[in-house]
Amino acid sequence: MTQKLIVNADDYGLSPLFNKGILDLIEKGIVTSTTVMIKRKYVRPALLTKFEKISIGLHLELKEADTKKEINNQLKLFIKKFKRLPSHVDGHQHKHLTKTNFPKVIEIAKKYSLPIRSYASEDNLILKKNGVSTPDDFISWHPSRTETLFTKLKNTREKIIEFVCHPGYYDKKSSYAYYNKCREKELNFLQSKQFKSLLNKFEKIGYFDIQK
Repeated sequence: MTQKLIVNADDYGLSPLFNKGILDLIEKGIVTSTTVMIKRKYVRPALLTKFEKISIGLHLELKEADTKKEINNQLKLFIKKFKRLPSHVDGHQHKHLTKTNFPKVIEIAKKYSLPIRSYASEDNLILKKNGVSTPDDFISWHPSRTETLFTKLKNTREKIIEFVCHPGYYDKKSSYAYYNKCREKELNFLQSKQFKSLLNKFEKIGYFDIQK
């Protein structure tokens, strides 16, 4: 069985330099999917939609306990800007999976047949019981945990895996400065021969490939 891997870059729209990092990795065939912070001023749909095979999802920005209206509003704004539904839904800092938000996100995703990112096995089970598509495994990383990433990618036996990253070029003007330099480290690592060798065991796909 060939395992399938979604390489998803989060936070498109947060900074023009973060966007450039994501776009460069898409151009090189490393990133296969991205999620958009749709309320941010640096969202540039045309730069993404020119890549036909890239899945473009909605990266919800929610409070711990948000309203269904807010979730719907962000979805509607995505549709308005991109002229189509997102390929999938996830959340900044996994706030789409909180006890209050999760049922609302599931309801909306079911209405539009949208996959949802799951973070833990419990989330994964709930989504599948509700008939919502989701990858079988979730792997994220930090530049300080490279060896752990290698172990996870080598040892996973699941059929469909989502690998989540946050690449970008350093942006000293961004209010997210605490992780800016780490983004550039991610960008460099994802282009390395070391990482590319890890990808050889996988068939790279996007979220479009798991939609029901």
